[in-house]
Formats: sequence, C-alpha cells, structure tokens
Amino acid sequence: MVSGGRYRLDLVGPFGLFGPDGRRIEISSRKSVALLALLATAPGGRHSREYLRSMLWGESDGKRAQASLRREVSNLAKILARQGAGHLLVPEMQRINLEISLIDVDVFALGIGPGRHSAAGIFLEGIDIPNAEEFEDWLRDERTRVEELILAEQEEGPGQPPDLEETYGGTMPSAAALLLGDAPSLPPKPSLVIVPFLVSGDGEGDWLGHALADELEKLVSQFPQIFVGSGNSARMLADKGLTAAGICRELGVSYLIEGRILCTGERIRVSFSLVEGNSGEQVWSDALERRSDDLWSAHEEIAHKVAPRIWSKLDRSERDRSLRRSAPPQGGYELYWRANALFRSWDADAVFEASQLVDRLARDNPTCPWAASLAAYCHSVTYLMNYTPDRQAALRRASSYCQSAILYGADNVEALGYCAGTIINIGGDIGKADRLITRALHILPAFQPTLFWGGWVDIVSGNAERARERFTLALRLNPASGARAQTLCGIGFAELLLGQAVDAVHFFSDAHAEEPDFPITRIGLLLAARMTGQGEGALLAGMGDLELPRQSGAFLKLFRREEDQARLLTMLAGNLQGA
Repeated sequence: MVSGGRYRLDLVGPFGLFGPDGRRIEISSRKSVALLALLATAPGGRHSREYLRSMLWGESDGKRAQASLRREVSNLAKILARQGAGHLLVPEMQRINLEISLIDVDVFALGIGPGRHSAAGIFLEGIDIPNAEEFEDWLRDERTRVEELILAEQEEGPGQPPDLEETYGGTMPSAAALLLGDAPSLPPKPSLVIVPFLVSGDGEGDWLGHALADELEKLVSQFPQIFVGSGNSARMLADKGLTAAGICRELGVSYLIEGRILCTGERIRVSFSLVEGNSGEQVWSDALERRSDDLWSAHEEIAHKVAPRIWSKLDRSERDRSLRRSAPPQGGYELYWRANALFRSWDADAVFEASQLVDRLARDNPTCPWAASLAAYCHSVTYLMNYTPDRQAALRRASSYCQSAILYGADNVEALGYCAGTIINIGGDIGKADRLITRALHILPAFQPTLFWGGWVDIVSGNAERARERFTLALRLNPASGARAQTLCGIGFAELLLGQAVDAVHFFSDAHAEEPDFPITRIGLLLAARMTGQGEGALLAGMGDLELPRQSGAFLKLFRREEDQARLLTMLAGNLQGA
C-alpha cells in the first residue's frame, strides 16, 4: 500500500502507469490498457488466456481472438521493454501474469489506504472497448463500485467516540483488577447477560438458539442505561455446567436472560425468563408464538418484540435507536463461525483454511458485510504473518473485501470492527480505521468487540492511555472473552508504550499462559523482557520459533508513530542479539 521505489498504476481517473522515478510509461492502445486493468485488479495479478480472450475479443471466433490476444500481449511487452519495464508482464502458455508485487494500484487504496481519496474520478476514464460486452459489463460494475467508495469516503462520520465512563456507568475499573482472578464487582448500571436459547422440536439445530440470543444481545445493548455482558462468556460458563446464579456471579452482572425455542410443524414458540443473579430466582417470564416458514426473519422479529420487554423490567425510560440487520448470511452461519474459530488458532494451515472458507462465503453472499469483513481480516492475517507464498494476492483480497464490507456494512458493528483490524494489518489509513471504530461505538457504545478493535487502533496510533481504557472495559464487559488473551496482550503493549515495562510483563505473561500460540504476545514478551533486563524470559518467549524475528519486524512496522516504531524495533534488535 505504500510506495517507495515501486511502480504506480492509476486506474481511477485518466489511466497512468508510472516508473519508480515517477516518469509516465506511455501506453496508447485501449486494449492494452484494458488488459493491464484486468490483470492488476485480479488478486494474484493473473488471468488465463481464455478469460482475457472472452473479455476483450468475445465476439470474434476462437482462432482470430487467440491471434489478437497474442499480438496485443506481444506489442504491450515490447512497449514496456523499451521503457525499462519489460519485467512487469510475464506471458505463459496458458495465462498472463502481471508482477503486482512491484506495483501500487490506486483502486486498492480507496477508502482504506494512506491518505483520503476525496477527489472525484471515474474508473478507467475514457476507456471503452467496442464489441466486448463482457468487458463492458465488468467495467460498469467497477465504475459503480469505485463511485460508491469515493462517496463513502467523503461522508464524515461522528466526530468523537462516546465517553467510556458514561458507557460503563461510573468510574472505570482498573486494568490491574483484571489480573487478580476475583469475580468482578457489579457495575453501577442494571446489568445482564443473555445465554443461547435451548432448541427442541422438529429438526432445527443449536444455531437458532444462538442466533436469537445474539440478536437479542445487540438490541438490548442499544439501551445505554443497561450494562450488557457478553453472551459468549455466558455460553462458555453454561457449557461448564454453572447455574444462572453462578454465571451472573462469574461475569459480575445482576440478571440473566434464558429461554427455550420449540419448533412444531409450521409454528415456533419461544419462552424466555429473566433470572435474578443473586438468588437464581425467576422474576419474570413470557412467551411468543409465530409461523416458522422463515426462521431468519422469525428470530429477528421475536428479538425486536422481546428486547423492549426486558428493558421495561429493568428501567422505565428507554432510548430509541435503530440498528440495521446484521445477521450472518442465510445458510452460512456455521461456515462463518467455523472460519472465525479457525483463524483464532493463529496456526498457518488453520488460517489458510479459514481464508478458503470465507472466500466461499463471500462469493456466495457478495453483499453481506459479515462475510466480506471476515474474509478481509483472514486474508490480512495471512499477509501480515507471511502465511502464504503469494502475499500480494492476500493483500489485494484483503483490500477488496474490506472495501466491500465498508460499502455494504456502514452500520454493521461487527463488520466495522473487522475492517478496522484489516486496515491495521495491511498498513492502511489508520485515521480511517479510527473513524470506523468511532462510528461503531456511536451505534453500540458498549459493544465489546468494537472496544477491542478500537484498543488495537489506539495501540498502533500511539494513543496508549485510551487503548488501555478500551481494552479494560472490553474485558469488563466480557470477562470470559474468547479474545481475552489478545486483549491482555493489548494492555501489555499499552503499558510498554507508557513506559511501564514491569506491568507489561504481567499482562503479557497472563496472555501467554492463556494462549501460548498467539505470536503478538510472544513479541510483547520479548520486548518487555528486554526492557526489564529479563534475558531468560526473552529467550523462552522466542525459543524454537524461527519465524518470530521476521513476524516481529512486520508487526512493529505497523506502529504509525515513527518514535514508537523506532524505539520498539531497537528493543527487538537487542532482544534477538541477546537470544
């Protein structure tokens, strides 16, 4: 995404290919321009000859089209060679390759790359190919997408994120309290968690109970007067056999919502209860029934009816705020969560498998922000951690999916979080990532994943104090978070940036004990050990991991403030020499 002795290809506005010295490489043939655009926008920079023939010579017979493509490629190769850029185009027997690892393409930076792209521009301005209907269809779609990206970037979001103490309902708990292992104290606000509903009857799986609980959690979270703990934490504790009272005690909340879903024939009946956490007594219950011909709309409709009833039992006033539908794609719920679980292992093979799954999911659901944002993040991880031999293809996929998620998920808090994480990983515009987090927090101020992603945006931006506060509140909302280790790791980096190396060691150590395979925690341990003079700790953190030095350098280069990056890279160099 960042130029430096690289070629530049402008596809938005007038076409232009520029050498590392900034001089334009003159290309006059419209079909050569179209050929370069098709190759440059492909994730791997390559297309088969058959695909290119059908796109640009679709109405010609096979032999004539084949000869025309061969002639166009030969002429383009000669033009590039005369201007010292012959190595960019690599023709093969069955396909044509463009060396995209050497080229920065402007379209991939729209909305997420460094700087803001507010100037109007048309994709491949002035380029149209007569008698090439497939290319014209593709060109129309790309022009529409680019126009929407430019318009979205011009829209200003909320100026400031919500106040954290207002979100919590009082004085924020300290980060140090997270290390004590005691049950958290109750927040000042009425507080609750929602566990997945039990499902019985005619053949529906657990997904329906999880989907209803997730949707209900989002809706109840809209009421700022209620502190809503994480349903994922409650689910984990319920699976361990804890009672309602035990779950409330462990998560530090006053109430718990539970229920059952009974599917019989064409009807679905949902019963739900509000349980008081201290005594475990049921203080309120109700039930709803409706047709089950469309379970996706059914669970949303029920959640919308139940959420205000829950609110009315906890407080008399309410805040009227709408939240766009953010359900996972129909038929893809299990696929989404499998990919979500795979990438969290941080194993190269698992992350690669997750990337393949989300490619399928995004291909089948091209306008679904859940699918696009998770696909963007998975590919950004493979790019950052060098989990693929074709890093540039991973970068292009991450960028394209992120752009789609931003377009289709402007009010989807989950998608906005993953997009912010993607922008961090690919070295994109951190100001854009911060604006996405601010927007998501205005939609749901107490949404734990948004606070988590916002903390990491603050870490790489150098805003260590706010990062620590966001991570702390995220764990207070979700003490049993599946991302607890990564959150503790984030606090560790905040402490490092604040010069509190001893405190950082504690957070990194706890994070490493909970999830020893998370590479960013090992990087933090190396740095903290160097700062505190614990050479043995540095050696232990990096032992047996030959990839860690390279991954460490790649990660630390994500820090946007030069002074932070230089200081941490200097520490890292000392660590590795000592080890």
